[in-house]
Amino acid sequence: MTEADLQREIHRRQRVEALQGSQQSILRLVATGCPLGQVLSALVDAVEVLFPPSVCAVLVYEERDDCLKIGAAPSIDQEVLLLLDETPLAPDLNTFSAAAFHHHTIIVTDIANDETCGATREAALRAGYRSCWAHPALSPDGRLLGVIGMYHQEARAPSEEEMGFIVDLSDLAGIAIGHEHAEQRMRLLSSALEQTDDAVMIMDRDGAIKYVNPAYERISGCDRNEVMGKKPDLVEQEFHEPGFDAELWDTIHNGKSFRDVFVNRHRDGELYYEERTITPFKDERDNVTHFVSTGKDITQHMETQQRLHHLAHHDPLTGLANRALLFDHLKNALAQAERSEHMVALLYLDLDRFKAVNDGFGHSAGDRLLKAIAERLHRCVREADTVARLGGDEFAILLPSTMHVDEPAHAAQNLIEALRAPFIIASGLELFATASIGITIFPIDGKDAETLLRNADLAMYRAKSRGGDVYEFYAQYMTAQTNQHLEMEHKLRYALERNELSLRYQPRIDMHTGKICAVEALLRWNHPELGDVAPVDFIPVLEETGLIVNVGRWVLKTACHCAWQLQQAGLNRLRVAVNFSPCQMRDDGFVTFVRECLEEFDLDGRCLELEITESLLIDNVSTAIAMLDALHDLGVYISIDDFGTGYSSLAYLKRFPIDNLKIDYAFIRDITTNADDKAIVTAIIAMARTLGYSTTAEGVETPEQSELLRRLGSDELQGFYFSRPLRAAHLEEWISQH
Repeated sequence: MTEADLQREIHRRQRVEALQGSQQSILRLVATGCPLGQVLSALVDAVEVLFPPSVCAVLVYEERDDCLKIGAAPSIDQEVLLLLDETPLAPDLNTFSAAAFHHHTIIVTDIANDETCGATREAALRAGYRSCWAHPALSPDGRLLGVIGMYHQEARAPSEEEMGFIVDLSDLAGIAIGHEHAEQRMRLLSSALEQTDDAVMIMDRDGAIKYVNPAYERISGCDRNEVMGKKPDLVEQEFHEPGFDAELWDTIHNGKSFRDVFVNRHRDGELYYEERTITPFKDERDNVTHFVSTGKDITQHMETQQRLHHLAHHDPLTGLANRALLFDHLKNALAQAERSEHMVALLYLDLDRFKAVNDGFGHSAGDRLLKAIAERLHRCVREADTVARLGGDEFAILLPSTMHVDEPAHAAQNLIEALRAPFIIASGLELFATASIGITIFPIDGKDAETLLRNADLAMYRAKSRGGDVYEFYAQYMTAQTNQHLEMEHKLRYALERNELSLRYQPRIDMHTGKICAVEALLRWNHPELGDVAPVDFIPVLEETGLIVNVGRWVLKTACHCAWQLQQAGLNRLRVAVNFSPCQMRDDGFVTFVRECLEEFDLDGRCLELEITESLLIDNVSTAIAMLDALHDLGVYISIDDFGTGYSSLAYLKRFPIDNLKIDYAFIRDITTNADDKAIVTAIIAMARTLGYSTTAEGVETPEQSELLRRLGSDELQGFYFSRPLRAAHLEEWISQH
């Protein structure tokens, strides 16, 4: 190595050491939070020390104005500086602008003869600048942050070593500018959190509070110093449904947001409503590390809505439901009764000779009597019943779930007797009241609310024509119906031994393969005198009398025999579905009987499916869990029949060994024309898929319904579109043809 080479190597190392020292100094400035201008000035000073007698400038990109602004340029000629400041991004305005525009290094070796310099060329030449190098500072994801550049007094290009220094220094500029942007965002976010009117709380994964804002302190009444590090009670359990808290934590721990209206308690004990969203915060590996809760106090809004709703649906004098609310409850009860096949009773009550009270004692006394009567009527009914004032001295009582025709008669008699006791009005005034009551029953006396109320009114007038203080049914049907009921019960007791009962099998289609996957066994009764009796008429009688237990065992055994026959025909994968009555839950030997049937016909448990109702799950929780677990252990497939028509909650469903949800026909019938039905079916299918259940849509009657349900993702379809219920003898033939 020559002396000159040695000197150059020493000079190079000195520059490298100087660069490293400058980098460390600048990074310390960034880390200690020095202002951006001070950091960039230090960077410019370092460049000018490394490249004397060059002058340096750092321009910062302003995204809002889409231009470059001076960040630091202490040595740049003032005329040139004015032209560089607030310059837009373009390929031919100046070297800095071109580097920003192209996102790569721009080297102008001769300013006098290069069009890149544009409007700054003459000013640069007057300042003695002959060449210019500029390099963009970019973020890790490629966003423009700024540009670092140098003017030189001689026309030349940078050496490879100098070019490396320029890139390193532009990275430093990018770090400084990016850090400032992050700090600005943090300051903005912090200011927003502190000033927002919504309550904000940040918790770690274990639920410990790490931050609350002033709005949280104001809404909750809790000082931040008192709650930091503690685990809050997010839910006032007594005001939310069972399982609400568990559902909340399950949702957010699984990385999903949870939104609902919470009932919370202020520190002073006052309750308030909060519309709250709790959002999981994830790290770069998608792991949940924190939870951010934002809430708005909506107490005043909720109270206003509740007052308006109450005024719109309640009688202002008595506080009872008004006609509008009665009709809402009645229509809901009718819809439920139609799906569940029970009755609804409506009582129309009119006070006898009430006009005499108003005429003799004044309307004020009449109003006080009406209020006292309303209170007494309300005490006489069940919680699920509705007492309404229709106007004047007329009231209505809705009994939404009536199983026997004598229930409304008992209720009416209780009301009449309750009203006979004297009413003590103000100042010791003693008044007496009696009432005439008309009774109608769905579906016997009407199919809709208006018809039932009108017929109850007519029945009430017939009661009043008898002198009052009595009740009257809309029609004299009770004796005939009772006789018919007893006759049917008598005939049913011999139906099994006389071989009048039979099964029909309706195919169920797997929409993934297009092939039959199961058949449902449907009970039929053909009586020598009555002919074919509809299941809706005789099955309730079987259940009321307990005959369903023995008949149910016969159905199960016959269905297992059918499954065996199908296996002998090479159809090993078909299930036979049997309806399971709530009455059979009381059959202690049922599980044993199922095991014996499977063993007798050498069947795998998965060949048998039991369809249960939602009411069975709710009414017999502990018994149902034990029995269904035992059946599931045998391999028996468990379905919920008529899903969506009951009141079971997801918390209940998760406790049972359920395999399949059968979507009720009520939602399938109009699915192609009714958006609400389509939305309900879509939700049920999505929920079932999330919980790991399959779905069966029953009552499919048209190709349009079939195609829509296939697109919605229903796993299995059943209905007349595919086949009517078939005799066992015809089933194999149907399967072979399809």
